[in-house]
Amino acid sequence: MAAVTSEVSDTSRPIRLCVIVNPSFGLTLAFGKRWQYLMSRGFECTALAGPGPEHETLQKIGVRTHAVPIQRYPSPLKDLVSLTRLWWFLLWHRFDVIDVSTPKAGFLGALAARLSGHRRLVYTVRGRAYEHMTGLKRRLMNACEWLCCHLARRVIPISRELGQVLVDEGLCPADRVCVIRSGSSKGVDLERFSLTAGRAREGRRVRRECGLGRDDLAILFVGWIRRDKGVNELIRAYGELAEEYPGLHLILLGDFEPSDPVEEEARDRIQTHPRIHHLPWRADPAPVYAAADLVAFPSWREGFGNIPLEAGAMGLTCVASDIVGCRESVQRDVTGLLFPRGDTHALRDALKRLIDDPQLRQRLAANNRRRVEKEFRQEFIWEGIVALYRELLGLSQGHGRPARPGKQHLAGGESSR
Repeated sequence: MAAVTSEVSDTSRPIRLCVIVNPSFGLTLAFGKRWQYLMSRGFECTALAGPGPEHETLQKIGVRTHAVPIQRYPSPLKDLVSLTRLWWFLLWHRFDVIDVSTPKAGFLGALAARLSGHRRLVYTVRGRAYEHMTGLKRRLMNACEWLCCHLARRVIPISRELGQVLVDEGLCPADRVCVIRSGSSKGVDLERFSLTAGRAREGRRVRRECGLGRDDLAILFVGWIRRDKGVNELIRAYGELAEEYPGLHLILLGDFEPSDPVEEEARDRIQTHPRIHHLPWRADPAPVYAAADLVAFPSWREGFGNIPLEAGAMGLTCVASDIVGCRESVQRDVTGLLFPRGDTHALRDALKRLIDDPQLRQRLAANNRRRVEKEFRQEFIWEGIVALYRELLGLSQGHGRPARPGKQHLAGGESSR
């Protein structure tokens, strides 16, 4: 068995990186082309996640993968089995850096990494699933978050405000918090999300399939169809608007989430309303963005909110909840509109404002696209992540000076203290 520590003294060899996430679709959804970039920068990549077809996809591009079943929801016995499997794998395979994220995989992965003697641990906080929990459940989730943050050398919240919350609530030491560039979980792939002539044709095809006329206007929602994504409020707001605007349609792109179901009335409307079009999730949502005129993102909780950025890249503006994360992905009255979380009437009024004012809609959309191009290209996130890994290893960014995490900000600015 290899030594307990994994020092990088031979800079000619690849840097051994292990990423732990769950479910397996996170390997492609959250990382995308980052794998190829990492390998081009001298990283040997291994991914651990639950079983799924994404393992084969990554193996084809040169990423080593290992399937470890991880239960999504708390299950003490199954969680112990998953922890043991992770620990055993990490005990026999040594890595220079381990990067863990998502709630369950982050917690079990962080424990397994440190129990197996790995010291360079990065914990990426993509949001707080427990944000609206109370009582014992909230205290237990806070304890798990605290432990992950203290086991890690670096903690990467995907927005500044999320990082500040972790510090303010005493869950994470301020000197470990790093926000890459302007934030976001993965940035935006502008080759994929751009309104090219080809994308416009795909968008027109989606509109025809949904029965939209040339002059009809479509509101788009992208994400899980569940209660805490604000779908109940969206369906009610759309119901009121639909009576006033006979050419207004609502497109829902995503699957129903049984663990947090929408109200029966909302589900019935989704399934029966002639101008609500439910499309199952697809790997490439860009053609559906191309079919829309504006995006609604009424989520109750987010770490950052990539949907408004993808909308901006596709030349759209967005109405989003005024919550942690969305306040950074949407600039109020500059790239989109914000409304109080859970307020159906405020959501309706914000959507109505954009429906009634095409010039405002176009101006916000243009601002949104420019901001994405300037701040949220996926390459910016990749560069910052690589710089952070190299800093942990004490390696230079080429020649000469020690590596620093690029144009990186701590929560609250240059310093979170």
